[in-house]
Amino acid sequence: MIDLGACDVVFLSFDEPNADTHFELVRRAVPRAKQVHGVKGFDAAHRRAGEIASSPYVITIDADNVLLDPDFMTARLDIAPRDRARVFSFSGRNTVNGLRYGNGGVKIWPRSTLLTLQTHENAARSNAAVDFCWTVPYYQLNRPLSDVVITGSDYQTFRAGFREGVKLNLADGQIAYDAFPDLPKAEALRAHIGERNLDRLKVWCTIGADVGRGDWAIFGARLGCVMAALQGFDVAKVADYGWIEYFWTDRITPGYSDDQARAAYSKELADQLNDVLDLGIRDLSPEASAYFKSKHRGHRAYGAMRVV
Repeated sequence: MIDLGACDVVFLSFDEPNADTHFELVRRAVPRAKQVHGVKGFDAAHRRAGEIASSPYVITIDADNVLLDPDFMTARLDIAPRDRARVFSFSGRNTVNGLRYGNGGVKIWPRSTLLTLQTHENAARSNAAVDFCWTVPYYQLNRPLSDVVITGSDYQTFRAGFREGVKLNLADGQIAYDAFPDLPKAEALRAHIGERNLDRLKVWCTIGADVGRGDWAIFGARLGCVMAALQGFDVAKVADYGWIEYFWTDRITPGYSDDQARAAYSKELADQLNDVLDLGIRDLSPEASAYFKSKHRGHRAYGAMRVV
């Protein structure tokens, strides 16, 4: 049994424009919350969270999160003895496309895991360079504990979409087209990432026109997917916010700040993805996008544990 009321809560922020607002909301709901801000590198920031905490388990909340149920932080989580060393990853509800999965969600870590991470910029193995989930023992839970708000700026929204557009081409840290080099790319992608993540990739590349800045998330996801699937992009760069900021400033802002230019190139990207990966993505009206979100019931995660 994990007593969540006795766990340190650490808010992780880097450069998110909505970080201060969201941290204030967290502090009001959970006064004991601490903050790690501006630490360069995903691995380094999480290690720092472990260093400033003292409880055996640590709850982390990313800066783009708004808690849906602050009372959860005083509950107790009933876990099986075999799962004591796992990271419990709760679903986040993305406010652009409505997806509910582990991306950006609240997590409960054994403090010992945070202190011994070797991922992202400190990865000891190549499959740990992009995300935690392929080398850290995860337990994904269906329950959404937060809204993931990625629309604080054009850059924040683009970055979130771009990163997922790349990452959803991967499984176990390996890109689909390296795992199945003899298959056509469309078949390799399906064989490698499965229906759950294929559905999420399509949604990132299609849904969000009903939300302010949602087109930036769609554009970013399409561009990230094209670069990962068709252009031999070094996928580890999505863990380097310095590189993404340079990419944004050097290539994206000069060429695609104009709405019409961005929309035209976004359609080109969609055509490429449909031709090669057979994703069947479309440009939807705001009304059609909102309707899709009202009806879409994505794949559930592995299961839930008992909260008391």
